[in-house]
Amino acid sequence: MQVDVETLKLWFEDFNKRYFSEELPLPNFATGKSRTRLGSLSWRVNSRLFFKSTRDYTLRVSNFYDMKEKDFKNVLLHEMIHLYIVSKGIKDSSPHGERFISTMRRINSYGWNVQVSTKIGNDVKKVRINKMGLRVVLAAITKEDKHLLSVVNPRYVRKVDTILRRSHNVRTFSWYLSENEYFENFPLVRTPRGRIVKKNIYDMVVEGAKPLPQL
Repeated sequence: MQVDVETLKLWFEDFNKRYFSEELPLPNFATGKSRTRLGSLSWRVNSRLFFKSTRDYTLRVSNFYDMKEKDFKNVLLHEMIHLYIVSKGIKDSSPHGERFISTMRRINSYGWNVQVSTKIGNDVKKVRINKMGLRVVLAAITKEDKHLLSVVNPRYVRKVDTILRRSHNVRTFSWYLSENEYFENFPLVRTPRGRIVKKNIYDMVVEGAKPLPQL
């Protein structure tokens, strides 16, 4: 899906009530096509003698990647944490320091998956979830002979791959690109987890998928 300014505003107002006690100032909203950053927050600084304040906040979300609604909401919540820290004049150890992380963990306790960074890495070059339905699929078999399938966020393929290589519970795993509608309702994951499926389903899906180029 893609997101628009009115939708961002509605989500913002809801989250402001639920997670920030309606303390956040209403920013300007904008969408863009950034390939390297899913979200950003900008503002102006008023400087006076011995005093600084911020104003004119703009919260921007990228529509370059065709993401699910919850992924867009996670990006929005990330920028809302920044807005909370900046608008309150809270001192933090770094842009994603202790105060940011503590607030992020509080929000994630409600079932969200806000991440420390919204930057896009080069881990999977130009591979992205697109309007055609192309997905990065993980196919794995455990030592207990359980067959698992998963749709992995392209930015986290290297991370998941590294974890699986060190795992003592996985017998074998492979990466694929697939447009199979079978994966339409799979969540987009960032960690090594998937759905257990029957072997015939596993074999059918793998046979119709294209191996992911070498990482």
